[in-house]
Amino acid sequence: MRNLTDQELVSLYLDTNNEWYFGQLYTRYRQLVYQKCLFFTGNSDDSEDYVQDIFVRLTMKLRGFKGDSKFTTWLHTVTANYCIDQLRKKQQHQTLWRSYMREQESLDEQNSTFDESYFHIFERVLNQLPHHQRELLLAKYEDGLQINELASKQDLTSSAVKMRIKRARDRARNLYDRIRLEEEC
Repeated sequence: MRNLTDQELVSLYLDTNNEWYFGQLYTRYRQLVYQKCLFFTGNSDDSEDYVQDIFVRLTMKLRGFKGDSKFTTWLHTVTANYCIDQLRKKQQHQTLWRSYMREQESLDEQNSTFDESYFHIFERVLNQLPHHQRELLLAKYEDGLQINELASKQDLTSSAVKMRIKRARDRARNLYDRIRLEEEC
């Protein structure tokens, strides 16, 4: 079989839904996408995760490739946009966490009585979280495990772990606010 152009591979994949054509695109451009992700993340584990997510998304986005530009130009744009979105989300999570921690530190400094109250509330929050959420948050924030380590330990995808962490943090935040209000009354 002759070497097919990128445009031909895209068209054949869309027309036949034959994974072999998409596999050819993956084989050609996996390393290019990985290098671009590595440029954004500076972390090989995150880059590997991003590459997988990008190619999974490409199966759905290929219909959006009109052929007005080279496939590599379009793929570069898709990759860069994905990486920027992920880094933005990561930065938002870190900013929220830092803000939350600064708020707690400032409250701690306001009066020492709050220290006891804060740790009491924190302990109550941890005790009221479901076991799996408590363990996940402690592994992430106390033990400092990375998303990919948690995913590997729990035999989950990194996306699933990220979602579970988000849900656990949201639940902990809601519990904290509710318990704090109860104790103020």
